[in-house]
Amino acid sequence: MGTSLWSSTATDLLTRTASADPTPGGGSVAALSGAFGIALLQMAVAVTDDPDLEQHAARLAALRAEVEPAADEDVAVFDALMAAYRLPRDDEGARATRTAAVTGATVAATDAPLRLAETLAAARALSFVLEPLVKRGIRSDVLAGRDLIEGAVRAAVRTADINLTALERTGADQAPAFRDRRDAVLAGLDPAPVPAGEGSGV
Repeated sequence: MGTSLWSSTATDLLTRTASADPTPGGGSVAALSGAFGIALLQMAVAVTDDPDLEQHAARLAALRAEVEPAADEDVAVFDALMAAYRLPRDDEGARATRTAAVTGATVAATDAPLRLAETLAAARALSFVLEPLVKRGIRSDVLAGRDLIEGAVRAAVRTADINLTALERTGADQAPAFRDRRDAVLAGLDPAPVPAGEGSGV
């Protein structure tokens, strides 16, 4: 893998994403957009400038630090998977080696976006805590950040799904655990948590 996607200009990144180049794909774009969603939450906390929010600021920084590398990791696992598919299969030994390599690369290409989705889901959950705590005038940015993060969660799951399907089709041992993680992430998105201070009043 070459230069980090984060080193690209916004114009170059957009142009490359729109091109026939297979990367950056859905997983990378999920990480990029999710990181910006978290950054909006960080901005809301920074503008509010309340010492009581310091622990949340630290948590957001940690979550973003996990999300950012996922953009390049998605490119790396895709390249590794393509390299595995290109391995020779001229004889039984070569075919066995190739099959093992493809399975291993597919496992990595499933785990990476699932980890991204799980991290982003944690950031989304934190946004509901932050919403009533930040200054009222900046709450729209918390909501916008949450929307970006939620979209990124779903995009990351989409990226995992194509690889998970391949693992399930071949009966890979890791597939059931991946399916459980995938379903748990999506289940956590609906219904949305109710922010503190809101509810039916019943």
